[in-house]
Amino acid sequence: MHIEINKPLKLESALNIRELGGYSTTGGRVTKKGVFLRGDSTHSLTPGDLDTLINLGVTLVVDLRSPDEVKELPSKFNSVKNIKYENVPMFDGLASFFATGKMPGSMAELYCWLLDNCQEQYKRIFRLFLENSGISLFHCTAGKDRTGVVAMLLLQLAGVPDDTIIRDYAVSEENLKIVFDEQSQILKKSGIEVPKYVLGSKPEDMEKTLCYLKEKYNGACNYLLKCGLTQQEIGKLIDRFVD
Repeated sequence: MHIEINKPLKLESALNIRELGGYSTTGGRVTKKGVFLRGDSTHSLTPGDLDTLINLGVTLVVDLRSPDEVKELPSKFNSVKNIKYENVPMFDGLASFFATGKMPGSMAELYCWLLDNCQEQYKRIFRLFLENSGISLFHCTAGKDRTGVVAMLLLQLAGVPDDTIIRDYAVSEENLKIVFDEQSQILKKSGIEVPKYVLGSKPEDMEKTLCYLKEKYNGACNYLLKCGLTQQEIGKLIDRFVD
């Protein structure tokens, strides 16, 4: 069955900001548009891009980057009127792995590490979503790893089938091809060798992460309960996101 994956918004300076709405669920329902946007970095957004996102109805921006990343490239949203901007650091991209020389064996390994070690952050992120009545935009640098895990939790919670979740994750590689090619060249010139999977979003990495979520935590709902959300909060979140 062909699954239509949401295309990025037409923006001048971001390549991977896109809707999580419009996906069918296993219960015959559909995720609502105008609730969640997932994205790459917002540090280079033009005034026109900001206007586009504000006019769409974005009222909350959750920046998942580390304090160092935020300091180096501040989000354009951190001083926009009527937009709540929150930095909830997940980890510092792959900087700490580069520093120690201990790279994860795969992106899936990193995503499972996030699920095990960032439960306080996920609780905070999902509570921010609950407090917001407009569109919530959550992003990191490329919008595939830290952002990808939050998107996976939201879609799994909504009852979106694994195939769709995996494809929604995997399309980042295509959307960011230009950026990844440039990064690869820069790293090569600097003499830094990085595994190919770092600059990509292979379907098998999300497939393994979904298996881990189900085997260890029995799915997104139970995982978020373990993070500290209540059943009532989770129900409210699903009602907001699913038609």
